[in-house]
Amino acid sequence: MKNKAFSWLRLPARTRFAPDVRKLHAECIARLGYVRSFLKLPFGPGRLALYQGYLDRLMRSDDALLPGIERELLALVVSVENRCEPCVRTHAGALRKYGMDGAQVDALCISWRRADLKPRQRALADFAWKLTVRPAEADQTWIGSLRAARLSEAQIFEAAQIVAIYNSNNRLNNVVGLHPNA
Repeated sequence: MKNKAFSWLRLPARTRFAPDVRKLHAECIARLGYVRSFLKLPFGPGRLALYQGYLDRLMRSDDALLPGIERELLALVVSVENRCEPCVRTHAGALRKYGMDGAQVDALCISWRRADLKPRQRALADFAWKLTVRPAEADQTWIGSLRAARLSEAQIFEAAQIVAIYNSNNRLNNVVGLHPNA
């Protein structure tokens, strides 16, 4: 059986990876049971580990300031708005693992505005949406809305980093036509 392409890029499938990338593959297999397509993209030497390391620190580190469910909510709202299919699937699944009701996750995937969110979650979702679709309009009122939802300054900065990195990630995935993992 021929290997199915994982993106639109017309590059030969790699059979050898640098040690830092092999480590990422092993971690992904341990966590998910497979290697995500994103980790197969042909980043230059050392770049994938840096990029993925930043994502992992934001999303999976023990010293994160936002609870996991809020981090995944931010990532899902961004990914839904950007129509990044691999990321929508991944973050929807993560929200379910964090205990969010499946119907609520489905509602988020269709329209976060119609989902039954707590006020703090709604403020985060609104922030993620605005920063994704109207970044040039960012102003102090956006920060004020998050403060009013009882987020600390450090939590607001962490939320901004998550929204920013997933906008970057989604755009990269979309332009190379990254296919979702089976």
